[in-house]
Amino acid sequence: MTRTNDAEAEPAPRLNTASSPSPTPAPRVLVVDADCALSGLLAEWLDSEGCEVVQAAGDDAVAADRFDLVIVDVPYPRQGAVDLIARITKRHPMTPILAMSSTFFGRIECCGPVARALGVACVLPTPLSRQVLVDAARRFLPR
Repeated sequence: MTRTNDAEAEPAPRLNTASSPSPTPAPRVLVVDADCALSGLLAEWLDSEGCEVVQAAGDDAVAADRFDLVIVDVPYPRQGAVDLIARITKRHPMTPILAMSSTFFGRIECCGPVARALGVACVLPTPLSRQVLVDAARRFLPR
Protein backbone atom coordinates (compact mmCIF):
# COMPACT_ATOMS: atom_id res chain seq x y z
CA MET A 1 0.00 0.00 0.00
CA THR A 2 1.43 3.37 -0.96
CA ARG A 3 0.81 6.55 0.89
CA THR A 4 0.17 9.80 -0.87
CA ASN A 5 1.35 13.15 0.26
CA ASP A 6 -1.45 14.97 2.07
CA ALA A 7 -1.10 17.86 -0.39
CA GLU A 8 -1.72 15.44 -3.28
CA ALA A 9 -4.65 13.62 -1.70
CA GLU A 10 -8.12 14.64 -2.79
CA PRO A 11 -10.41 15.74 0.03
CA ALA A 12 -13.42 13.53 0.73
CA PRO A 13 -16.68 14.90 -0.63
CA ARG A 14 -18.86 16.69 1.88
CA LEU A 15 -22.38 15.57 2.63
CA ASN A 16 -23.86 18.89 1.52
CA THR A 17 -21.79 21.46 -0.34
CA ALA A 18 -22.61 25.12 -0.62
CA SER A 19 -21.31 25.23 -4.21
CA SER A 20 -23.97 22.87 -5.56
CA PRO A 21 -25.96 24.34 -8.46
CA SER A 22 -29.35 24.02 -6.77
CA PRO A 23 -29.42 25.09 -3.15
CA THR A 24 -30.61 22.25 -0.96
CA PRO A 25 -31.20 22.49 2.75
CA ALA A 26 -28.53 21.03 5.00
CA PRO A 27 -29.31 17.51 6.18
CA ARG A 28 -30.79 17.65 9.69
CA VAL A 29 -29.39 15.20 12.24
CA LEU A 30 -30.87 14.64 15.68
CA VAL A 31 -28.44 13.40 18.36
CA VAL A 32 -30.24 11.81 21.33
CA ASP A 33 -28.96 11.01 24.82
CA ALA A 34 -25.26 11.51 24.10
CA ASP A 35 -23.26 12.94 26.99
CA CYS A 36 -22.04 16.50 26.60
CA ALA A 37 -18.55 15.61 25.33
CA LEU A 38 -19.74 12.98 22.82
CA SER A 39 -22.61 15.16 21.67
CA GLY A 40 -20.25 18.07 21.04
CA LEU A 41 -17.84 15.87 19.12
CA LEU A 42 -20.60 14.38 16.94
CA ALA A 43 -21.95 17.88 16.27
CA GLU A 44 -18.49 19.12 15.29
CA TRP A 45 -17.87 16.17 12.94
CA LEU A 46 -21.29 16.35 11.28
CA ASP A 47 -21.30 20.14 11.09
CA SER A 48 -18.01 20.01 9.20
CA GLU A 49 -19.81 17.77 6.69
CA GLY A 50 -22.55 20.33 6.11
CA CYS A 51 -25.17 18.93 8.49
CA GLU A 52 -27.37 20.83 10.88
CA VAL A 53 -27.15 19.02 14.22
CA VAL A 54 -29.81 19.25 16.95
CA GLN A 55 -29.24 17.70 20.36
CA ALA A 56 -31.98 16.29 22.56
CA ALA A 57 -32.44 14.13 25.63
CA GLY A 58 -34.81 11.16 25.85
CA ASP A 59 -38.42 12.08 25.24
CA ASP A 60 -37.49 15.56 23.99
CA ALA A 61 -36.42 13.73 20.82
CA VAL A 62 -39.89 12.30 20.37
CA ALA A 63 -41.49 15.74 20.09
CA ALA A 64 -38.84 17.16 17.77
CA ASP A 65 -39.18 18.44 14.19
CA ARG A 66 -38.36 16.65 10.93
CA PHE A 67 -34.92 15.08 10.66
CA ASP A 68 -33.01 13.20 7.97
CA LEU A 69 -31.11 11.03 10.47
CA VAL A 70 -31.33 10.24 14.19
CA ILE A 71 -28.29 9.13 16.19
CA VAL A 72 -29.06 7.61 19.59
CA ASP A 73 -26.45 6.84 22.24
CA VAL A 74 -27.63 3.73 24.11
CA PRO A 75 -25.16 2.88 26.89
CA TYR A 76 -27.13 -0.23 27.87
CA PRO A 77 -29.26 -1.41 24.91
CA ARG A 78 -31.19 -3.92 27.03
CA GLN A 79 -32.25 -1.29 29.57
CA GLY A 80 -34.83 0.96 27.95
CA ALA A 81 -33.17 1.53 24.59
CA VAL A 82 -35.76 -0.47 22.68
CA ASP A 83 -38.58 1.60 24.20
CA LEU A 84 -36.84 4.90 23.42
CA ILE A 85 -36.07 3.79 19.87
CA ALA A 86 -39.69 2.67 19.39
CA ARG A 87 -40.95 6.11 20.51
CA ILE A 88 -38.52 7.87 18.16
CA THR A 89 -39.48 5.55 15.29
CA LYS A 90 -43.17 6.28 15.89
CA ARG A 91 -42.52 10.03 15.74
CA HIS A 92 -40.07 9.77 12.79
CA PRO A 93 -41.26 6.66 10.91
CA MET A 94 -39.20 7.09 7.73
CA THR A 95 -36.05 8.43 9.39
CA PRO A 96 -33.04 6.12 9.66
CA ILE A 97 -31.76 5.66 13.20
CA LEU A 98 -28.14 4.91 14.10
CA ALA A 99 -27.63 3.43 17.58
CA MET A 100 -24.25 3.86 19.25
CA SER A 101 -23.08 1.96 22.33
CA SER A 102 -19.89 1.06 24.10
CA THR A 103 -21.43 -2.36 24.74
CA PHE A 104 -21.43 -3.23 21.02
CA PHE A 105 -18.39 -5.27 19.98
CA GLY A 106 -16.01 -3.74 17.44
CA ARG A 107 -16.66 -6.58 14.98
CA ILE A 108 -20.42 -6.13 15.07
CA GLU A 109 -22.08 -5.90 11.66
CA CYS A 110 -23.46 -2.39 11.12
CA CYS A 111 -26.76 -3.49 9.59
CA GLY A 112 -26.86 -7.02 10.98
CA PRO A 113 -28.96 -8.89 13.51
CA VAL A 114 -28.26 -6.52 16.42
CA ALA A 115 -29.51 -3.56 14.38
CA ARG A 116 -32.61 -5.47 13.35
CA ALA A 117 -33.29 -6.56 16.96
CA LEU A 118 -33.12 -2.93 18.11
CA GLY A 119 -35.17 -1.71 15.16
CA VAL A 120 -32.50 0.64 13.82
CA ALA A 121 -30.80 1.08 10.47
CA CYS A 122 -27.29 0.73 11.86
CA VAL A 123 -25.36 0.08 15.06
CA LEU A 124 -21.98 1.63 15.78
CA PRO A 125 -19.65 0.58 18.59
CA THR A 126 -18.11 3.42 20.58
CA PRO A 127 -15.61 4.84 20.80
CA LEU A 128 -15.71 5.48 17.08
CA SER A 129 -13.64 7.49 14.67
CA ARG A 130 -14.78 10.52 12.74
CA GLN A 131 -14.51 8.55 9.50
CA VAL A 132 -16.73 5.72 10.76
CA LEU A 133 -19.42 8.21 11.78
CA VAL A 134 -19.21 10.20 8.55
CA ASP A 135 -19.33 7.03 6.43
CA ALA A 136 -22.42 5.81 8.30
CA ALA A 137 -24.09 9.22 7.96
CA ARG A 138 -23.35 9.33 4.23
CA ARG A 139 -24.87 5.91 3.85
CA PHE A 140 -28.24 7.02 5.25
CA LEU A 141 -28.53 10.75 4.54
CA PRO A 142 -30.20 11.97 1.35
CA ARG A 143 -27.76 12.96 -1.36
